[in-house]
Amino acid sequence: MSVNTESARRQHESDVRHAVRDLARAVEGLQQHGGDSTDLQRLVQDTRRVAEDVDLVFGPETPLTSLTLQPNVIPDGDYPPGFFADAEDEGVGRHR
Repeated sequence: MSVNTESARRQHESDVRHAVRDLARAVEGLQQHGGDSTDLQRLVQDTRRVAEDVDLVFGPETPLTSLTLQPNVIPDGDYPPGFFADAEDEGVGRHR
């Protein structure tokens, strides 16, 4: 799969997931203000089914909080003498 095709697929997946979330929010609003009719209950069930189908097509969505990020490890040792020589030019360190 080429980079452009993969990028387009990810964009389509994002668009579909956003649309499903928007639909779910709209249906929740209808539930709060529209009563509890049989037709509304069908719409609620259909919305859940669409969300489940999207997960079947693309796989379950990975929430950002569950991603494990690897920290950058900075070695704890001596740095070369000139390593921080120009640090004052970057707003860090002493100012003249």
